[in-house]
Amino acid sequence: MGFHKRYISDDQVIDIYRTQGNQAVIDWFTNGADGVVTSGDLSEHVYDILSINLLTKIDKFNKISDIISSASIKKGFKK
Repeated sequence: MGFHKRYISDDQVIDIYRTQGNQAVIDWFTNGADGVVTSGDLSEHVYDILSINLLTKIDKFNKISDIISSASIKKGFKK
């Protein structure tokens, strides 16, 4: 049996958020991988929020949505 690592970048987080929504981003971090490797401030921040046990699921969902939507706006859209 192997160890499945998932590499997650900021661009992946924004793309999943834009196409599938916030819950899909959370699922990407939490389902199907034994370990997560982040590359970027945004992906690291999302992972940190998911790791905080003092927050409720709703608080985590809202905080993650806020930071990703802000990052998405800053990134802009390609024409």
